[in-house]
Amino acid sequence: MYPDMDSILLQVIYIVVPTLSLIRNALIVYATVVSRKLRNPCNIFIALIALGDVMFMFSFFISAATYNRYNDHQIPQDICVYLYIVPIFGQCFSAMLLLNLAIDRLLSLTASWHNNLINQYAKVYITVQVLPACIFGGIVNVLAILVRDPDKNVICTMVAPLLPSIGGACVKIVTTVCILLIICYSLFGLLVRNLRMNTESMRAVYRSLVVITVSIVFGNFCAMGFAMTDDFDNPSIFHIQLTGLFMSFGTSVNFFAYY
Repeated sequence: MYPDMDSILLQVIYIVVPTLSLIRNALIVYATVVSRKLRNPCNIFIALIALGDVMFMFSFFISAATYNRYNDHQIPQDICVYLYIVPIFGQCFSAMLLLNLAIDRLLSLTASWHNNLINQYAKVYITVQVLPACIFGGIVNVLAILVRDPDKNVICTMVAPLLPSIGGACVKIVTTVCILLIICYSLFGLLVRNLRMNTESMRAVYRSLVVITVSIVFGNFCAMGFAMTDDFDNPSIFHIQLTGLFMSFGTSVNFFAYY
């Protein structure tokens, strides 16, 4: 039996935490747009990741709204797909850009040509980094639309638009991205240690690495792992609550690591 939508846990997951995350990430985007000092490739990547997180945060409001709309809390799966076009794109987009940012930081310490390339071909460099993220988000949305099922009713959550035919592939891709992120930042930490930075800088860097790692592990891995234990045809609200909690935690925390 489903708990009431008025429970404190659901309010925190689907209203309070996403709203705070949306505001904070929106402020990152706003600051980058209005400040000329922040208009460099690294900060632009950060703003774009934050923009993707803003789009993803709307998924929690969609879930809350559709859950309350009907007595059985379900809507046609094809309508859910259309409602989630923006959040799905934002999640895929920000995940790929987060990996690109990790690679960018790693290259800044290992490749002598990195800074010269950015200075001479900044626009091209940004385009090359952003394009794969756009393509990935677009492909996932197109596949979700192609396999939509208008005869199936679902509780409209983030996983509902991704039927098993494409959901498994998406989980594998996101898992691979998370593993690569951990590898990149682990190597980054080792290289930074060899540079013999001052104590305060070292603390800031390792604090950043810890936040990123924790947000990835508890945000993406825990959410995906917990979602995989549920029945996609008849999902339980308990699983939805905890999956939403893990995802909102990861998105709310990881942007602190950019600074």
